[in-house]
Amino acid sequence: MGLDSELSPKVAAMRVATGKMMDECYDRLEKHVDDTSFPEWIVDKFRPLGINGLNIKGYGSPGMTTVEAGSIIYELAKRDGSIATFFLVHNAIGMAVVDVLGDEEQKKRILTPAMNFDRILCFGLTEPTNGSDASGLTTTATKVEGGYKLNGTKRWIGNGTFGDVIVWAKNTADGNRVQAFVVEKGSKGFEAKKMEGKWSLRMTQNADITLTDCFVPDKNKLTKSKDFATGTNAVLETSRLVVAWMACGLATGAYENALRYTLKRI
Repeated sequence: MGLDSELSPKVAAMRVATGKMMDECYDRLEKHVDDTSFPEWIVDKFRPLGINGLNIKGYGSPGMTTVEAGSIIYELAKRDGSIATFFLVHNAIGMAVVDVLGDEEQKKRILTPAMNFDRILCFGLTEPTNGSDASGLTTTATKVEGGYKLNGTKRWIGNGTFGDVIVWAKNTADGNRVQAFVVEKGSKGFEAKKMEGKWSLRMTQNADITLTDCFVPDKNKLTKSKDFATGTNAVLETSRLVVAWMACGLATGAYENALRYTLKRI
């Protein structure tokens, strides 16, 4: 792959190892595609690769460049979109949010275990009536003693059935500005229900999430999350770069598989 000239030797080796890991796991994934379950065992396959964290600096991350991070997503997507989505969500719109908007205490507390997959993160933005019009979300965060109570619904939340969710809500005590709150799985008032009947990304665990007076302590409101423009939008702008790499990987994988099949049929 000519792209390796743009990568450090270390990351080039990581790219090759990532592709090899996916190739070795490919046949085992078929069962999970059929029954739409997430292959929890694959997390243990990720850990030795050292790729988790992508271009975050510190906290156990490999500290890649943007191109290097994209090359890893490309290799995953080339083999399977669901696994690439799991990894991308945890990294590009999970840990990256904490890295950009969290204070130092929050980064150490959340990112350190997340780097080892001991904690999985996801991104709770879209709602049943708001997708691309993210600034129109209706979920609210009301200030109470010691924290906030969140109320609202979220839809299509990848990793939402088993991860801690970064929920974007309007802070009613701060002019209804859209801000980020980390809701830990198992929190009272938090319910995540798997979305069934999908035709694609069948291993990706998308969830409908309901928040009913869900309490989030002050320490879990990301400190630097001030408003939609400097918070949510800033994260989305950077994450779209790796999403583009994922699209390239999916297209390449589709082409190579079609070519391989065609040559066998001749």
